[in-house]
Amino acid sequence: MKALVVAPHPFFSPRGTPFSVYYRTLVTAELGVEVDLLTYGEGQDVAIPGVRIIRIPRVPFTHDVPVGPSGKKLVLDALMVVWTLWLLLRKRYDFVHAHEESVFFCRLLKPLFGFKLVYDMHSSLPQQLSNFQFTKSRFTVRLFELFENAALRAATAVVTICPDLAETVQPRLHDPGSHFLIENSIFEDISISGTAPPSLKEAAAMTALPNSRLVVYTGTFEAYQGIDLLIKAFAKVYGQVKDTTLVMAGGTPAQVAHYRAVADSHGLNGSCVFTGRVSPSTARCLNRRATVLMSPRVLGTNT
Repeated sequence: MKALVVAPHPFFSPRGTPFSVYYRTLVTAELGVEVDLLTYGEGQDVAIPGVRIIRIPRVPFTHDVPVGPSGKKLVLDALMVVWTLWLLLRKRYDFVHAHEESVFFCRLLKPLFGFKLVYDMHSSLPQQLSNFQFTKSRFTVRLFELFENAALRAATAVVTICPDLAETVQPRLHDPGSHFLIENSIFEDISISGTAPPSLKEAAAMTALPNSRLVVYTGTFEAYQGIDLLIKAFAKVYGQVKDTTLVMAGGTPAQVAHYRAVADSHGLNGSCVFTGRVSPSTARCLNRRATVLMSPRVLGTNT
C-alpha cells in the first residue's frame, strides 16, 4: 500500500512541526505503508523508516514561515499544488493524507486519481482567518466555510485534534463514523530524531530555574493565545505571592522581546522567565515542574 502525505508545514524547522504530522506519518509507516511526505523546502530531513521526504523548492523571501495564514504560505501552497499533481501522475497512491489547507486542492484531485482522502484537520480554517486577523472580509470567510464543508463531505475520513473541533465537525459529515478524534499531545513517546532529549543549553536553562512555584505556559506567542492577558494576570498574583515565577516557553526572538518588555512594564523583571522555543522533551519537563499550567487563549476554541 502506498500513501502520500501532503503537509504544508516547514517540516523540522526552527518554526517547529505540528506533532501530529510526524507522529501519524510514523505510525502509518510502521503499519507497513510506503509513505511519501511532501512538505515545504524549509527544514531538516530526519530518518523515518518507510518514509521518503520530498520538499518543494525553497523560495526567496519565504523562509521562517509564520504560524497561520500568510502571504508566504499562499506562495508555497501554490507550489505544493504543482508538486502534488506531479507525484500523483508518477505514482499510484492508495490514499492521500492531507493536512490543513492542502485538503482543498486534494479534494479536487481525488476523483481524477481515485485515491481515498484523509483530512487531517488541525483547525477550522475560516476561524483561523479571524483569529490571525488575516482578513475582515465576510465574503472571504464565507468562501472558506464553503471550501471546508465541501472538503468534509469529500473526505473518506476526517481526523480532528481536539474535542471542540470534533463537536464542530461531527454534525457536518454525511457519515459520522468517518470521523476520528486523535488529540495532540506532547506527552506521547515517538521514536524519531525530531524529539531528541533537551540540548545542553536547554538542560542548563532548566537547572537555572528558581525553586519557587512555577506558573508555566508552553506554546506559540501569537496574538490569539492571550499572552498579554496572562502577564497582566500574573502581575496581580505576584503582587500577593512573591514566591512565584512565570515561565514562558515559545515565541520568536521578536515576540519574546516584545512580551519581555510587557512583563517589565508590569514590574515583573526577574520573576518572568522567557525560554524561547524549546524541544518537546524540554516542554514536557517544564510542564511536569509546573505548579500551575496556563492556557490563556482569548480568540478561537481550537486547542
